[in-house]
Amino acid sequence: MSAAPTAAPSTVATRLRAVPDAAKLLAFFALTRVWAAVFIGRAADRQLPSIWTGSRSGYFDMAQLWDGQWYKIIAEQGYPAGLPVDAAGNVQQNPWAFFPGFPFTVKPVMALTGLPFSQAAVLVNVLLAACALYVVMKVLQQVAGRRFGLWGAMLLCAVPSAPALQIAYSESLALLLLALACWWLLNRDYLLCAVAVVALALTRPIVAPFALVVLTHLVVRWRRRGTDPFRTSERVQVVGLGLLAAGASLIWPVMVGLAVGSSDAYERTQGAWRSGGVIQPFHQSMGIVHLLWGDRGPWYLLTGAVVYVGLLLSPWGRRVGAELVTWCLAYPFYLLAVTEPWTSTFRYLLMLFPLGAVLAGLLRSRWLIAAFALLGLVWQVHWIDDLLLFVPPTDYPP
Repeated sequence: MSAAPTAAPSTVATRLRAVPDAAKLLAFFALTRVWAAVFIGRAADRQLPSIWTGSRSGYFDMAQLWDGQWYKIIAEQGYPAGLPVDAAGNVQQNPWAFFPGFPFTVKPVMALTGLPFSQAAVLVNVLLAACALYVVMKVLQQVAGRRFGLWGAMLLCAVPSAPALQIAYSESLALLLLALACWWLLNRDYLLCAVAVVALALTRPIVAPFALVVLTHLVVRWRRRGTDPFRTSERVQVVGLGLLAAGASLIWPVMVGLAVGSSDAYERTQGAWRSGGVIQPFHQSMGIVHLLWGDRGPWYLLTGAVVYVGLLLSPWGRRVGAELVTWCLAYPFYLLAVTEPWTSTFRYLLMLFPLGAVLAGLLRSRWLIAAFALLGLVWQVHWIDDLLLFVPPTDYPP
């Protein structure tokens, strides 16, 4: 009797396919964070002495540069009783411009572990970022499929500003809350989504465009009510969620006004960071556009917007679903309206996480996606060297 044929040995590709997606993502996340940490440490060796870092810097000194200093003040000292002003009565830069979600998350970790702010902030942010990437993957897999969802989340680890996920900034917490809000909205857990919206409103000022995402969800559910029942109780919850998201942007400004005793305290504080101290919709954006490209700037901006909208309305864009397409349209428009686009914009764009799945669908080939990720990792080095590294006495912030 002949011997039974033996099974063919498993190939590397077969073994990799058997690895859970969460493990693949977290392994890639860990590798990319180590990559960024190496170059942050290298930048620390070249960091010139400053009031923020002292005579010699290490990784954790670099981690609390820039906005990290403001979060450190809030975590260690809290918010001031009033607004600091100069001799002319103009409000100066102060901690009230920074939302409490992140520093008040780090503060109890400092108390429990005894770690200083810089180390506690890095620990918290790496853990929050890992959780955020997992939720991002689940959201993208739900709308775009298993493969593109995984690739999209991996690409997010490799974007140039991803090192912000491992320093004392609020991006990790904001990304987690945004991803949770999208996840719970898509799965119709509207009460949990409301909790995420309120928490996000106390973490970063980006919740307003989410109201349009809820509106899109309402329209989608209404159109499908014939085949997918849309009960009255759910309609009430969705409408209430939309109103909450629309009004949640006022939560922190109102709290600041009550604490300081001036209804425009938050607006005046924000003005301290703006060119000319003026806050007007699209004023700063158009100023930067003209500064960069002159009179042709608005046309360049319009051309880029048309290409971007075309991508999102293409089959690759529609793959992520109406709600996430709405976010990818509303959020950049919101940034143009309320921010002064400059070097920090690269960091703000981390919240456009659905674009990872869109790009993965456009590229399709794992080799092209790997090449794109490698290019992003190279750009991370430039983000660290050109933006995170502080060149006294003034420099452009990350």
